[in-house]
Amino acid sequence: MNSVSPASDLPQVDDLYDLVRLTLRLSRQFRQTLDEPFVQALGLNTKELLVLAAIMDGAQTPGRVAARQQLPAPTVTRIVTKLVAADLVQRVPDPGDLRRCELQLTDQGKAVRSQVRGMGQDIVQAHFGQLPPETVRSALHALRELQGALEARENA
Repeated sequence: MNSVSPASDLPQVDDLYDLVRLTLRLSRQFRQTLDEPFVQALGLNTKELLVLAAIMDGAQTPGRVAARQQLPAPTVTRIVTKLVAADLVQRVPDPGDLRRCELQLTDQGKAVRSQVRGMGQDIVQAHFGQLPPETVRSALHALRELQGALEARENA
């Protein structure tokens, strides 16, 4: 016998829409909180730092960086060009395919990347450190579950 889940077990359209709106609003707030101090100290915004991190974490082509960070390819190209000009990243031609290049952090890029985590933690603590720890843990748990469910759905 087939049983259909009651409608109350399914997320309501308004709840889903509110979840997306709230997530976008929080994302903007977090990015704005981090952007100004990073730009002042390092001359780089959070998107540029995410690209730098992706390269350090093994995304060695612009296409892989774009996929990992879910950014449009032209945006990644523009950011990589800026990072190359700042001597943080170098493009290394792929000897097997001259149309492609590998991206590598320069020594200066590695130094900037190592500064970012500590600086980011300090900024986050200064702006959000007053949040109750249980609220933070609950939010992290819920967001990780949501991310897992979305990834499972994409991979199905």
